[in-house]
Amino acid sequence: MTFIPFPPALRAGLVGMLLLAAAMLMGQPATAGPTVLVEERSGQVIYAEQPDQSWYPASLTKIMTAYVVFDAIKAGKIKLDTVVPLSEKARGQPATRIGLRQGIPLNVEQALRGLILRSANDFAMALAELVGESEEGFAELMNATAKRIGMSRSQFRNPHGLPEPEQHTTARDMAILALAILRDFPERAEMFSTMQFVIHRGTFHSQNDLLRTLEGADGMKTGFTCGAGYNIVATATRNGRRIIAVVMGEVQRDERSVRAAALLEHGFAVADWKAMLGAPKLAQLTFDPAEPQPVNDISKGTLARQCGNRVRRARAVMARARGPQAKAAAVITAQPSAPAAAPGGQAVPAIKGPVRTVPSGKAAGGPGG
Repeated sequence: MTFIPFPPALRAGLVGMLLLAAAMLMGQPATAGPTVLVEERSGQVIYAEQPDQSWYPASLTKIMTAYVVFDAIKAGKIKLDTVVPLSEKARGQPATRIGLRQGIPLNVEQALRGLILRSANDFAMALAELVGESEEGFAELMNATAKRIGMSRSQFRNPHGLPEPEQHTTARDMAILALAILRDFPERAEMFSTMQFVIHRGTFHSQNDLLRTLEGADGMKTGFTCGAGYNIVATATRNGRRIIAVVMGEVQRDERSVRAAALLEHGFAVADWKAMLGAPKLAQLTFDPAEPQPVNDISKGTLARQCGNRVRRARAVMARARGPQAKAAAVITAQPSAPAAAPGGQAVPAIKGPVRTVPSGKAAGGPGG
């Protein structure tokens, strides 16, 4: 029998998929929220879990807000140096906010950077009032834009992502939005990768941890509310290939970064192999679930003080609910910074399994990082 060796890229991909399958089987009780992993250039889906489950976007909403503002700039309606008035309504938005003092001028570029890097709710409302003339008018622009670019299961009611029962999205739709931003406004991509910015005397830092910890990370945006958990749309580029990861519903901030980093590492490890197999493009991906479902609210499971959940107690409750298999899965998923090594030294991290089983509850908690 003649032995035909696998090419290195295919070998790494096979090992990666085997590790991924093992992690999913062991991790069923510990499960995760909706996830999509897609290559930008081809639009091919590398990995997906419940990509069409309705979820609160939290501050991922601000990616759409930025898109609509970018569109207004492109159309010549406003400029980067256009003054942005801060109304009493804008100033009165809950944290996270910048909180400029009366009399300090603000322009569109500064407001956009505060919106994206600092997740500023006051700037989100100010931009909405500038472009849409009112919060309601801007929401109409957001929904019209969502429909135009193919976000079929999203609905927006505000520009910042503060809890609103009728505001929802999906992991697939967030991936569509990320692709649209990069395709339609490549000149604005640097706003999502900037580590810090200065407004007058204040220096503000990005809340996207991956920009500091993951090789090649170059965007996009984090989000948090109690009902949504910890969300992120993250991008990374290596050797000219950009991959987009959407992670929704992690119960801790560090888990969000861990999962997104693991997904991106996995994507770089297996992208060539997936391309060889002809992975479906995002628009071709079968809807899962097939029909729109109620929003999955995880307020009672989100580990944050403002959600009324003590971190230590909540961890213990969730550990008991998940059972012994989850502990085994945790061993696989707890080390994204030291992923398993495939032949040839190719890093292939394990990734947690599909559906999160977290008690439901009332949405609460302001969006932030």
